[in-house]
Amino acid sequence: MLRRLDVPFAMASGEGSLLGESPFWDRRDSVWWVDIEGRKLLRTRLSTGETRHWTTPEMPGFVVLAAPDEPMVGMERGIYAFSCARERFERILPFDGLGQRFNDATVDATGRLWVSTMALDAAPGRGAIHVVTAELALNTVFDGLTTPNGLAVDVTAARLYLSDSHPDARTIWTAACDGAAGLVGPRTVFASMRDMAGRPDGAALGADGATYWIAAVDGGALCGFSRQGVLHSTVPLPFIAPTKLAFVDGGLVVTAKAQGGHGGQMAIATGLPPDLRGPAVAFWQAGRR
Repeated sequence: MLRRLDVPFAMASGEGSLLGESPFWDRRDSVWWVDIEGRKLLRTRLSTGETRHWTTPEMPGFVVLAAPDEPMVGMERGIYAFSCARERFERILPFDGLGQRFNDATVDATGRLWVSTMALDAAPGRGAIHVVTAELALNTVFDGLTTPNGLAVDVTAARLYLSDSHPDARTIWTAACDGAAGLVGPRTVFASMRDMAGRPDGAALGADGATYWIAAVDGGALCGFSRQGVLHSTVPLPFIAPTKLAFVDGGLVVTAKAQGGHGGQMAIATGLPPDLRGPAVAFWQAGRR
């Protein structure tokens, strides 16, 4: 039976975003995220809701952390390390995809980084999923996508999750995944959202990987799927266009597009029951073999 789980969200204070994405908890008091259209890297303090931002040199797609204050940002021409002390970006992985940018990302429990790329104009078929190698290069594992999202890796179940948010796709897939080697098998359909409100955007795995949570952009909710691809729970949100969630200590945060009430702000919920909690995403161990 489908459950509706009502959660009391609070909004982060300060400025919002045009297209908020990619929340990443530092395992302390901060969540890092990006504003794609506003070209910003942001940091929100969970204890106060205060948000600070830095302008990015290119359109960002994601941020992950190598350590609590070591953000790594995927943009148009590569992945950049940001120095908080110097307030400076340094490219560590070049990307030569003409008219493209990085989009979604996740780090698996072994410290390996998985990323997606897409066309700046969202041209069909130019999206792809890659794993970052120890040599800081991209190894493409799937292509032919349009707006690749939904990345999550269940190392215990040896499974990679991915989605395509484009209105003509609205599908989530899984693939067998050897986390230790960064190898994947063919993708198979996990769930379709064509007959649901919203499209499959950013995702996160709940406790023990039992639930795959994904933001239903334009649907105003988080959707929870079982390992068998059955939708079992929804969480209504204070905005219509959520983009991605991240679990924090005892709760979760959600980013959104600047659309409708509270759109573009980060929603924060704490003190949640066990079935609405999940593990922190691992830090990226750049150069990991």
